[in-house]
Amino acid sequence: MKKSSAFTLAEVLITLAIIGVVAAMTIPGVIVRTNQQEFKTGFRKAVSVLNQAVTMNMAIDNESPSDISNETEMLEYLTKRMNVMRSNVTAGSNTAFYTADGFRYEIPTGVSNCTSTTPCVIAVDVNGDRGPTSATERDAITNDYPTADESRVTDFFAIMVTDVSVQPFGGTAQRTMYQSDSN
Repeated sequence: MKKSSAFTLAEVLITLAIIGVVAAMTIPGVIVRTNQQEFKTGFRKAVSVLNQAVTMNMAIDNESPSDISNETEMLEYLTKRMNVMRSNVTAGSNTAFYTADGFRYEIPTGVSNCTSTTPCVIAVDVNGDRGPTSATERDAITNDYPTADESRVTDFFAIMVTDVSVQPFGGTAQRTMYQSDSN
């Protein structure tokens, strides 16, 4: 009788079970890293778009963020140079607007005279109204600007606007903007 050199059913099932266990352990981590990378890329784009809007307003209209006296003027100042889908929306106690790329920018009440010594802080949610940012996290960022842990990147960031630049504001935003993507 000739002996077969094929795998038995038991060997195939054990191999598939091992592959299934490894996949179940690794796929959630891959999804989390992919989402965090999406948030990082969105935040970098948001900073760039705001920077371009400020630069264009200064170059074309000779208007500086230091000329802003309230959140309504800041809204008009930014939205005239951005691709805005919806504006003058209320988000909590903030004035907000949505851009075509799905971002929600929030301008807190009391924004005025954005200079290097007294910068204005604008928040951006790179996912718009979709999760995962909770209302508690959003309020903490727009009111207290905490330094969050380095292991988790959310979709909500603070951006500092001055008369000379647009920069990430706070530890999480700065790490997200400047840390390499090799992690």
